[in-house]
Amino acid sequence: MIATAALMLLFVSGMETALLLTGLLTVLVILVVLISLILPAEDRERMANSFAQVRRYLLTGSTARAEEFDHDFDGIRELDNRIPPWFSTLFIATILFAAVYMLDYHVFGSSKLMLAEYQDEVAAAEVQRRVFLAAQGTIDENALAPLDDPQALKRGGEEYAKYCVSCHGSHGEGIVGPNLTDRYWIHGGSIKNIYTTIKQGVPAKGMISWQLVFTPRQMQEIGSFVLTLQGTNPVNGKKPEGTLYVPPDTVKVPS
Repeated sequence: MIATAALMLLFVSGMETALLLTGLLTVLVILVVLISLILPAEDRERMANSFAQVRRYLLTGSTARAEEFDHDFDGIRELDNRIPPWFSTLFIATILFAAVYMLDYHVFGSSKLMLAEYQDEVAAAEVQRRVFLAAQGTIDENALAPLDDPQALKRGGEEYAKYCVSCHGSHGEGIVGPNLTDRYWIHGGSIKNIYTTIKQGVPAKGMISWQLVFTPRQMQEIGSFVLTLQGTNPVNGKKPEGTLYVPPDTVKVPS
């Protein structure tokens, strides 16, 4: 009973209050046991009867002993016990709770259902994402250039290792996705082409759009890292796919 009361208090009053009251109840039980040990036998018997009456009242709603039915099954006797008051109260409380819940959520709509709460959370996350992207600034996609800053390439490699290796391999050799180390490209091999592919994805081939995950700067860093894989010729590289890409004569702009 002490454990049950502690659990109920834990949910109602919080961890600290539940632990405090559990400690007090434990001390009380210890004191009762110690007192019962030093009391005379007659007093201990009266105390035991008092506890039995309290327990009987909690279970049956009456301090009197339950009457026996005139039934006997192999020495097993049947008592005329009523339903415990706490059980009846709990049952009525569940009915009232169900009625309030139905009126609140399904009739008046005062509280939101799980689907509406989920949609609100998605909308709030979208606002936070837009704020985050705005704080990161924008880049001119028409003037993209490969980055050669070691820190930028390192960050791009880390993101590649987290999100891209399952399809393109840890060395860009290609698994489900194409080989990224040769000169053949399905959607173009310039930094702008790679950036656009990362941003928009290739849904027809299972590549999602990453613009909801990465900032424009991160996509530029990942694309720049991918370009560093050119010519590395890893072991077990997939056969070329797409068409040969010949880069134009452009000057690489440092970041």
